[in-house]
Amino acid sequence: MDKIENGKDKVLGKMKETAGKWMDDEDLEFQGKVQGMKAAIGEKADDMKDAVLGKTNDLLDKVNVVIEDKKKK
Repeated sequence: MDKIENGKDKVLGKMKETAGKWMDDEDLEFQGKVQGMKAAIGEKADDMKDAVLGKTNDLLDKVNVVIEDKKKK
């Protein structure tokens, strides 16, 4: 998922949830809550992905430094 899709789901979920409350429509309210949870899970997954990619890049940078040091010797 991407950040735009998560943001869309978050907004639409809140709209559905609110509309469901106003119209006393439990199904619509539930759909909104589920869509909001989907957005929250997607945001967490994106955060984890970004963290893993960041750590991987840091590790690769360190490996490259070691390789360059070995080449100089």
